[in-house]
Amino acid sequence: MKIGLIPPEGYFDEFEGWPATRAWDRILHIAQRAEALGFDSLWFGEHVLAKWNRQAPIFDFFTLSTAIAAAVPRIAIGFCVVNSTFRNPALTAKMAATLDAISHGRLILGLGAGFKVSEAEAWGVPYPDTKERLAILSEHLEIISRLTRAGEPPFTFEGRYARVSNLGGAPHGAQKPRIPLLIGGHGRNVTMRLAAKYCDEIGIDLSLEGMPAGLAVLRDRCDEIGRDPATLAINVGTHPAFPYKGLRVTGNQRMMAQEDLPAVMCYDLDALTTRADELIAWKEMGVDRITCGAAGLADTDEALDELVEDLGKAGLTLDRSVPGATLVAEGRWLAGLPESAEAAGSTAS
Repeated sequence: MKIGLIPPEGYFDEFEGWPATRAWDRILHIAQRAEALGFDSLWFGEHVLAKWNRQAPIFDFFTLSTAIAAAVPRIAIGFCVVNSTFRNPALTAKMAATLDAISHGRLILGLGAGFKVSEAEAWGVPYPDTKERLAILSEHLEIISRLTRAGEPPFTFEGRYARVSNLGGAPHGAQKPRIPLLIGGHGRNVTMRLAAKYCDEIGIDLSLEGMPAGLAVLRDRCDEIGRDPATLAINVGTHPAFPYKGLRVTGNQRMMAQEDLPAVMCYDLDALTTRADELIAWKEMGVDRITCGAAGLADTDEALDELVEDLGKAGLTLDRSVPGATLVAEGRWLAGLPESAEAAGSTAS
């Protein structure tokens, strides 16, 4: 099982009142400590406004992760996730391939449909309904999956929401046959079908209680296209601002209340266990990766120490002897992945 860490970026108001350079220095320090401790990966997500105080500092995740990749040489870099409604897919593929080259093949490229209308409104970006956002994501996955595949010839794609003309992706990145793709979400009709068709990993944001039913549907989606479900890695996580029972260290982190949860998150915060108990449950379910957030990381190293302690209570050992590796290193995700995806239009319904 792989264990990743989510460093603070500012989304949970971690850097409110901080100078930008001090915040960057802290993020870099956490990344370096995470690598030294044996975490396999660092995870960054696309948000453009802090959650509570929209004037609080928040960093651009692509720039931030590229700087981390250059400064921290071994640990994998994951995205959870790129917001497809903000981006041109060909440009996303180009930026991802560049980062994969800079990092010598350490990127896990996560993609999603976005869920915050407030961010779209603030930045002047259209925010269509869920069905249309997922249709956009479907076309983006088709384009990006091909532009990040080594040796893929130039191609033309004409979709309703995205198009490229006689475009090749060189450099395609360092990983072969392709930069691994992750999708974020748990929608049973579209998201899980997209995961089965295009992706190597899925970040499922379901509670412990809801996960078994979600995984059963995911297996069905793989069966529909003849894919071995074991080739689609399951990524879950602990939340950076959830009020887990018994936390000793939270720094200045504001914790989530039930009313703070977006509609896409199906959690009852009153039912939370300790973080160690949640980690034990994820381990017993046999997930492939746990991506860990921890309150207080921006303020004190003790928050990271307590997280490592909770991992130990769950019988999860960090490996300090090898570089952080993506699923490519095991060759796990190659089986069952189609050589080239069909046009995405039929999958977004």
